[in-house]
Amino acid sequence: MERLIVCDIDNTLLPAGGCISFETSKALRELGNETGFSIATGRSFHVVRKFVEELGLCLPIITSNGAQVYDYQHERSVYECCLEPNLSHNLIALLLQEGFDFVAYSDIGIYFQPSSSHLAFFRNYNDSVRPALRAPMLPLLEEDLGSLSTRITKLLVYEPTAELTFKLRQVPELEITSSMPHVIDIMASGSTKGNAVIALAHHLQVPIDQVYCFGDSENDISMFSCGAVGIAMGNASETVKSHAQLITRTCKDDGVAWAIRHLL
Repeated sequence: MERLIVCDIDNTLLPAGGCISFETSKALRELGNETGFSIATGRSFHVVRKFVEELGLCLPIITSNGAQVYDYQHERSVYECCLEPNLSHNLIALLLQEGFDFVAYSDIGIYFQPSSSHLAFFRNYNDSVRPALRAPMLPLLEEDLGSLSTRITKLLVYEPTAELTFKLRQVPELEITSSMPHVIDIMASGSTKGNAVIALAHHLQVPIDQVYCFGDSENDISMFSCGAVGIAMGNASETVKSHAQLITRTCKDDGVAWAIRHLL
């Protein structure tokens, strides 16, 4: 393998509420043996299996905003950066006590606040796949805190207050970013897609300057500044575009396929 393409999923490879287009799938199938392909997403590895299967991906993929590089072929992490257990326990206790809407990604499943208004996303995913591919959903109450997994890679908080966001950004052990509007992603310090791209390239023995990263959101910027070639989608914000080396068409206009055929 001489080079590697790493692609964000939502609003990059996959239009909001849609599916991967025929043109994009065709462009990926036509990649030669010298070019590897993987994905980098804020999603838990539990809700990416569908795309791994649809695209026939064999390489490890980046999940949880870079907190994990997961190898589905061998069902193991090749790189992982979990929140320190006491810290994740205290964070979840705080979010429960103050009534925030959140989910937590772990090795055994996705913990969720029982009154969460955002469970439809996970339920829709589970409804769209066969039972073997479904994500384990784990309701979480304060009395359950003692049995939390010690391998939590990410907390996703919906509609956080400015006060909460500011407070969390002051904690040196935390990495705070945003994978979508009105949401914050909380990981262990150093957990970024960019660092995971470096780890994946090292694992595959591909020079970092031969890695091409596609993205559209704030959490993709680290991939554009890690030594790889950053390619922003046409639907990305001007801030995200300003960090990229190349800009392609929008997700709805098959920007990934167009760049593979015309820019790389």
